[in-house]
Amino acid sequence: MSYVGGLMLMQENDAGGHMVGLDYTLTPRMAAAFHAQYHIRGDNFTMMGPQLNFLVKRWNAPRSQGNIFANAGGGTTIDRNGDMRPAAWTGFLADYETRRLFISYEMQAMYAPKVERAIRQRARAGFAFSPVDYAKVSPWAMVQVDYRDETHLGLHVGAKEPKVEVTPLIRVMYRAFLIEGGVSHRGKVMFNWVKQF
Repeated sequence: MSYVGGLMLMQENDAGGHMVGLDYTLTPRMAAAFHAQYHIRGDNFTMMGPQLNFLVKRWNAPRSQGNIFANAGGGTTIDRNGDMRPAAWTGFLADYETRRLFISYEMQAMYAPKVERAIRQRARAGFAFSPVDYAKVSPWAMVQVDYRDETHLGLHVGAKEPKVEVTPLIRVMYRAFLIEGGVSHRGKVMFNWVKQF
């Protein structure tokens, strides 16, 4: 979530697929977004539609911050044959950070009839190499653990995918730009970036 009137463009690429999102912050606690994701596990498909993001709670302390966010969206899936089906998703994210430490937990649930129902959980922990101010480059070392419980409902179900993926990664922040990348223990590349305007 950005400042009121701010735009945030993000892209994520990992073992689950490729996602792009554009968020526009309406109030200090709500943003409207467009979300599109290409799923590469099981029966490949594209999912897209509008989404609302909410800041549920924020704790500010002199040297730390904690947040709880929630989201909900709906739209359509398009499979390899061009067939379209309705889809809905929801989730939440909780994080806690200081200038040196970061931890988070995220859960996302999705359902598309005759395509897929899934619950994805993600936990992260990391540390900054040294605390710096906003105007300087800030590198972080992190580890991400994903757990995906997916039931593929389509006709073209591939081989069963592993549920757990562990990815060490490096995150670099500079002003309103974030970039991060890593390689999982299964050899899958993860690369994400976020830009606020």
